[in-house]
Amino acid sequence: MSGLGIAGSGRAARTFLARLRATGFAPRPAAEDLPGLKTLLLVPRDIGECETLLFEAEGFARNAPALQTIVLLATLSPRYVRALRGRIRAEIALVDAPFSGSIRAAEQGALTFFVGGRREDVDRIAPIFDRLGAKAIRMGGFGAAMAAKVMNDFLAASSNAMTRIALDWAEAQGIDEARLLDVTGETLGGLALPGDDTGGHAPAGPGGDEGVTALVREVEIALDNALAGAHLTPPRALEDVFRGLRQRHLH
Repeated sequence: MSGLGIAGSGRAARTFLARLRATGFAPRPAAEDLPGLKTLLLVPRDIGECETLLFEAEGFARNAPALQTIVLLATLSPRYVRALRGRIRAEIALVDAPFSGSIRAAEQGALTFFVGGRREDVDRIAPIFDRLGAKAIRMGGFGAAMAAKVMNDFLAASSNAMTRIALDWAEAQGIDEARLLDVTGETLGGLALPGDDTGGHAPAGPGGDEGVTALVREVEIALDNALAGAHLTPPRALEDVFRGLRQRHLH
């Protein structure tokens, strides 16, 4: 695939670059070949970096004359992502592809991608997902994948937080935490912590302030994605619960 470039400052971007090179592709950092850039794999850490890469310092959306496709490989606000369609010229295809998995899974090509976009656009870049992940699940049009990923993360965050509360109650009654987890079969996949660049969930125990911050963030993004007239009382109550969780590391 010619004209393939990657942009993003985090570890995930570097991992994707190395993985594609190791599996027969020849991607380059996108800024090295603006005139020849056709497919941009955008791996921003947050909305601020996405804005910088697309419209400000690098300005790929305006400064790459041959650009045909932008693939957004990150978990961002679905509302923000959908609005990108009106800010980028219509001839550039947009695909959103947030992923679930750790950096180790990325290195092994074992990620799961949620994919949104026109079918012909997704089919054209399917070989990229084949090399970067174990599974790519098409969710619908552009923006649908981001919404699905946010809902998936919200469900996982809710389960994670309720598990913490149950363990606190068990501890107060003198119940051994390890034995309780063994009986319930709880796998506790853990939430991706800020800065780990997974874009999804990672098998790292949810401990300390960063773990609580991650739980709150998942609810905030889910609320941002809610449709007009949606019932928001339970999510807002969960947000308050999450903010009050005490720090704990699972044994």
